[in-house]
Amino acid sequence: MVVQRLDAPTPEEFVAAAKAAFRDGAVLTVQARCEVEYEGRTSGYLDEGDRLLVAKPDGTFLVHQPTGHKPVNWMPGGGTVEARESDGDAVLLARRSNPSERVEARILEAYGVTRFEAEDGATYEESGTEAEMHEYIQNNPESLEDGLRIVEHERETKYGFVDFYAVDSEGAPVVVEVKRIQATLNHFDQLKRYVELYSESNGGEGRESTDERSSIVSGDAANDVRGMLVAPSASERVRRALRDNDMEFVELAEFGLDAKGATEAKLSDF
Repeated sequence: MVVQRLDAPTPEEFVAAAKAAFRDGAVLTVQARCEVEYEGRTSGYLDEGDRLLVAKPDGTFLVHQPTGHKPVNWMPGGGTVEARESDGDAVLLARRSNPSERVEARILEAYGVTRFEAEDGATYEESGTEAEMHEYIQNNPESLEDGLRIVEHERETKYGFVDFYAVDSEGAPVVVEVKRIQATLNHFDQLKRYVELYSESNGGEGRESTDERSSIVSGDAANDVRGMLVAPSASERVRRALRDNDMEFVELAEFGLDAKGATEAKLSDF
C-alpha cells in the first residue's frame, strides 16, 4: 500500500500527479474548489464550491459536497477519467460511450491531492439481513410469542407474499410480516391488507389443502385472524396504529443495526 499527498499543487503539478495515478491504477482523491459540468441524457452545471473529488481505477468518478452521503454528480465504472490543462486550470474529465456522458470538473484551486495505491480483494458480507431474520423466526417462533407455530413461509396472496402464516397456542391464525428496518406506516398498511384479505375470505384464501391446515382456519376462526408486525423497532405512531386496529408489534432489537450501523425511517412515522 502506498499513499502519497501533494499539498496545494499548481495546475501543472496536479495534472502530472493525476496522470501518474491513473497510469498506475491508484485511487485519486482531490480536495479542491471547482465547478462541474455534466452532459449526457440531460445537462447540468454546478457553480464553484469546495468539494471532494474521487477517481477510481475502474473509471468511477464522484463529486462530493461538504454535506450529505451521496455524490452530487458521478460517473459509474466502465468509462475513463483523464487529467489535462485548459485555459490555465487543471481539469478532470470522466466520460463513457454507452450511454454517451461526460462529467468535467474544472479545478479552480487545488488544496490537496492524494494518491492511494489500494489493494482490496475482499467481498462485503452483510450480517443481520432480512433473510437471516426469517431463518431466525422459522427456527425460533417462540421469540415472537410462546406457543406460536409456523405453518407456512412466504405464502403467496393477491397482494404479495405474506412472510409467515402461523397459528397461536389457541389455534387462531396469525399473519406475520417481517421488516429488516424500523417499522413504518407503509408496513402497517401492508399488514392490514393481508389481515383483511384473510378475514374477508372466511376460510377461502385462508383454507389449506391439508386436513391439518384446513382445521386451523375453518369456521369462526377465519374471522379472528391476528396480525403481527415484526421489526427491530417502531415509532409510537406505528405502534398506536397497530393497537387501534387490533394488531400487534413484536420487537427484535438484535436485528436493529446492519453491518453499516444504519436503520431507516421516514419523518411521517414520528
